[in-house]
Amino acid sequence: MRLPLFSPITAVLLLLTCPAPAAAAPLPRRPPPTGPEREMLDEAKRLLDEGRLADARDIHLTLWGLTKSASDAFRVGMLSFRLHDFERAAEFLSIYFDMVGTPDAPKIWVPPGFKESYELARADFAEARRHVGALDVRVSEPGAAVLVDGRQVGVSPLPRPVYVTPGQHRVSGQLAGAQREHVAAVGAGGERTVWLTFPRARAEAPARPPVSKVRSRPVAASLPSTRNPALQWWTVGALATTSAALATVGALSLLEANDAAGERDAAFVRARWEVFHCRPGLPACDAYADADGRTKTFTALSVGAFVGAGLSAGGAVTAGFLLAPQAKVRVGAVGSAPGVGLSFSW
Repeated sequence: MRLPLFSPITAVLLLLTCPAPAAAAPLPRRPPPTGPEREMLDEAKRLLDEGRLADARDIHLTLWGLTKSASDAFRVGMLSFRLHDFERAAEFLSIYFDMVGTPDAPKIWVPPGFKESYELARADFAEARRHVGALDVRVSEPGAAVLVDGRQVGVSPLPRPVYVTPGQHRVSGQLAGAQREHVAAVGAGGERTVWLTFPRARAEAPARPPVSKVRSRPVAASLPSTRNPALQWWTVGALATTSAALATVGALSLLEANDAAGERDAAFVRARWEVFHCRPGLPACDAYADADGRTKTFTALSVGAFVGAGLSAGGAVTAGFLLAPQAKVRVGAVGSAPGVGLSFSW
């Protein structure tokens, strides 16, 4: 039997006629670690080589609080599994799965060999689920603080179940001063749905004034003038005072932000020494995060105060211009002598 020839020219023509695939958008990628993060990663690797798994996990927990990256969630989950901390292993591995997607449809950029590490994480997650229960907490209203056994686990709606030890647990929710609580039992490997229902605030219809059926004759009454000079200048004074107060608040907030920035820089220097030369509890990292948060808060407060001060000052100037008295000039005799008369009216 004679086979048809398939020349290279034919192959090139077929490739040229095939439509080119659309270029896929690049997947988001974690930015390279900073200097302190790189040092913490090196220290965690050294602790792993020494077999100090708990200490290495503490460092990755701190990195997770700073970066919220999938790689840190993966390391915390895998190390927790090796430490038989199955609740934390199931929690962080589920976070990792939500962040990375699947090998066939990844949500972020994944390195070579991702499929093998993903399958290993899936196997560890399945084994951890055999030892813990899952509480799927559903809250009727968003924004409620959800607590399990007195520990806050998030704000409704929760993105994933809460993994707990087998047994009974107290699940509660707090919203606008109201609290709902439920005791739920779950076994190892099981899942339980807990509903917390808050009453919705009813919008009350405004009361309609009663309609009188008695017709009264209109009575002419003289209304007082609405242009009270004292009240008008009180408005200008209030706006000017508000502008000065906001400017003062802005200046104080700016000073506080500068102080917090100095504390943040000092905490950063302490963190580089305490993390690697004292103990892995990382207290300086908490101080750094607190000082950084206060810096950002007071900076935003100072900016808002200065903007408000400018708006209040503009309002005071505008109100003073609009509420100024109207002056009238009369040229002629004033009393028994000629002259110029000046009168004001509101």
